[in-house]
Amino acid sequence: MKNALVLVLMAGLLLAACVPAPAPVEQQPAQPQPVVEQPTQAPPPPPQPSPAPVIQPTAPQYAPFCQSAPAACQPPTVELRDNAFCVEKVPYAILAVPAGTTYESQDAGMECIDQATADGSLRITCHSKEGKELWSYNLKVCNAACSAPSLQMGTGQCPEGYGFDAANQCCAVPPAAGSEAGCIIYRVDIGGCPSG
Repeated sequence: MKNALVLVLMAGLLLAACVPAPAPVEQQPAQPQPVVEQPTQAPPPPPQPSPAPVIQPTAPQYAPFCQSAPAACQPPTVELRDNAFCVEKVPYAILAVPAGTTYESQDAGMECIDQATADGSLRITCHSKEGKELWSYNLKVCNAACSAPSLQMGTGQCPEGYGFDAANQCCAVPPAAGSEAGCIIYRVDIGGCPSG
């Protein structure tokens, strides 16, 4: 049995010697793994839906504001030069006022005309349409610089209660009804013409 065991061992060795050894496995070079670059910044967040815009009511755009007439306005000075200057037996009153003065007779029977003079003043000459003598009438005289400009109401260029001054391109408060800034009523006494 010993022999048999030796025989088996020998047979195994022989067999091992006859069988070719397995070929060594060639190692293939390692394939480089693709390098994935990591981003240095975080990707932007997805866009958020914007909220609906809030619609603000638009405030109306008005013209700038201004005064309708100068704040401190003085009436013109009136000087009676002659109240018995006669032409064909009709007495005339001659008044001197500053240039830019406006006037209005307060008597329908009185007629007035004006004329500029070399000294820059204005001469107002008035007489009765009927040739009356020795009587008095009223003449309204105003400083034209005090008069409020003509205001256009309801143009949409000014808030309610204001008028648009087209000459100055601004909004102003209209003068109060019956406002007489810079005006006076001057009493003119007409004299008589000499008879003869």
